[in-house]
Amino acid sequence: MGRRSVSLQDQDRWVFNRLAGAYAARPGYPGALVERLAALAGGPGARAADLGAGVGHLALPLAAAGLEVSAVEPARAMLDALARRAAAAPRLAPVHAAAEATGLPGGGFDLVLLADAVQWVDPERCGAEAARLLRPGGTIALVEARFADTPFMEGLAALLARENPKARSRPAGAGRQLLALAAPGASPAEERFRQEAALDPAALEGVLRSLSFAGPALAPARLAALLAEAERLAARAGGARFERELTLRWARRRPRAA
Repeated sequence: MGRRSVSLQDQDRWVFNRLAGAYAARPGYPGALVERLAALAGGPGARAADLGAGVGHLALPLAAAGLEVSAVEPARAMLDALARRAAAAPRLAPVHAAAEATGLPGGGFDLVLLADAVQWVDPERCGAEAARLLRPGGTIALVEARFADTPFMEGLAALLARENPKARSRPAGAGRQLLALAAPGASPAEERFRQEAALDPAALEGVLRSLSFAGPALAPARLAALLAEAERLAARAGGARFERELTLRWARRRPRAA
């Protein structure tokens, strides 16, 4: 996704156009989360809109699980990378659009998903768009991530926060607002998952470069120093392990009254 104030046409200012290559280094989401999202959608043949799909970390496995996925991404370089990865995925359609105005047909989606993207959207406009896209009884799902409480991840968080205060955690109010608008009157459910992956030095560098508040936000010398400190941290911790706590919040849009 891109920052809320940047026009879709102003691609030079979309920070994620500079992150498409590094994003491929990020570990995939756990299979249990993919299975749960597929089940919430209704299983094979269900239609899903992945808003802020990036390079396809969830769109691709959901399509492999049998869902018909519209992968919506406003950063053209991200979408091009997704399209290349999806060349052999006939159930996935890349869509160049913002989450707040997808241009997709309304009322036909079983699942509308935002994964690690709520912080980049206007929750009011995106909630209204999700409500428009969902069929009655369809599910709005948000996946939000935080670094796990491990020595390596806590140390990495401290390094990032020192270099860029914007790396600190954000409040969760935007997600609650989006859910309330997309599924009025519903009581959201909450489930937890864990993402875990060992990182070799190249993958660790790729992950750090993929973080919007690190890779494109720091001057080259500061980024190089951060990478060196992260490698020393990994050595002290017995290796770099990327571990995040994933919170899945979801709600069903109420069916129309008979």
